[in-house]
Amino acid sequence: MSSTPLSAETRARVLEAAWERVLAHGPGGASVKDIAAAAGVSRQLVYFHYGSRAGLLTAMARHRDERSAFARAVAGGGSLEAILRAWCDYIPEILPVARALEAALVTGDEGGSAWRDRMAELHAIFARAVAGLDLADGWTQDRAADWIWARVQPSAYAHLVQERGWTQAEFTERTVAGLLRELVA
Repeated sequence: MSSTPLSAETRARVLEAAWERVLAHGPGGASVKDIAAAAGVSRQLVYFHYGSRAGLLTAMARHRDERSAFARAVAGGGSLEAILRAWCDYIPEILPVARALEAALVTGDEGGSAWRDRMAELHAIFARAVAGLDLADGWTQDRAADWIWARVQPSAYAHLVQERGWTQAEFTERTVAGLLRELVA
């Protein structure tokens, strides 16, 4: 095994192959062997650089997030409203894989670690966004971050938009307006 780091091109190819496999087959159907083959690299190379299937799935989810408009919005340290809107815009892009990783958490599959990792980061983003706000009575920064995080889960979007027929715009407007009304003094 080589200790040489993966080139940016190879890393992107592996992580995109992982995304496509999870999108098509769920985390349980995304074996390291199949991902490596799709990326044109050896299984050993994937294990060497990511440690495990769980490490690969976590890197895959982080890679997708890092390339998103949501990451750019957060990097700018925008307002809570701007961050919420950017997240609501990002959910449809990641929804199929997010739901699959969430299901992996429930079933105990290794993809669950990727779900925990990304959702912990999302919670931290909301915690930073509420840190400077004048919160309404009864809210602490921790509880406000918890409430936002729970209300904007991809599963909430799926239930309302996919199952109940809300539009993307309606979900975004009602979610953002409701959270700001509840939390900000």
